[in-house]
Formats: sequence, C-alpha cells, structure tokens
Amino acid sequence: MNPDRHPIPASTFTGVVIQAAVLAMAAAMGWAAGNDQPSRAAAVGFAAAVCLGGVVAGWAAALWRGSTPAARVTAALAVVALRIFPALVALGWLQTPAGFRLREAGAGGMLVAFYLAVLAVDVFLNIMGTRGSGSAAGSKRAN
Repeated sequence: MNPDRHPIPASTFTGVVIQAAVLAMAAAMGWAAGNDQPSRAAAVGFAAAVCLGGVVAGWAAALWRGSTPAARVTAALAVVALRIFPALVALGWLQTPAGFRLREAGAGGMLVAFYLAVLAVDVFLNIMGTRGSGSAAGSKRAN
C-alpha cells in the first residue's frame, strides 16, 4: 500500500484552505455579534489566531509521510495533537490573571466555537473525501 496515494482530505492544501475560510467566516460572525464591546476585536483575533495556528501546525505534520506503520501512526497522532493542544493551552492561559481581559471579552467561548467549527469541517472533509473509495482493483480481502 502506498501511503502517498490517498492523503487525508482535510490535511491537503485544499482542505486547509477550506478550514481557514470557515474559520474566517466564524471570526467575522463572532466580531459582528459583539463589536460594541471594547476588547471584542482582540478576543476574536486571539481565538482565530490560536485555531489557525493549530490548523497550520496539523497540516505541516500531515506532510510528513512515515515509511513504517509505526511512523505513520505517530504522524497521525502528531496531527491531532498539534491541532488540539494550542487551543487547550490557550484555554488554560485564559484562566490566569494575564488572560483576564480577553476572558472577559469572551475569548474562551469564541475559542471553543472556532475550534468546533474547524473540527466539523475537518470531519466532514475526511468523511466525504474517503466516501466510496472502496478497495483497490484486484485486491483480495482477508477473512
């Protein structure tokens, strides 16, 4: 089996662009929903930057193709870790006194909402991208 033959759809360049576009739309809606608050722009920018950083880091990790099954599993786990850990660390930081201003502006809720929007697109791309792929011609199924 060739690992480069069928890349993970959400980790392709097109998949990352789609995720970034959905993130931009979510950020625009988050900003428009409360633009009367003084720190809202900073909170939206913070949440969007954290989520975009996770998407790009996950995409960069997905570009590495391991030559062994263990290396491919490690790469897949690295993609997941690099997508979720920036958001988790940012949520933790928002609970400190240093993150008080952004927390009060709603950055925590926006961070969760933006992450979930990007995650939904990721799942959708992966389900739709692998739909109907079936087995390769001439392959034999093991019982």
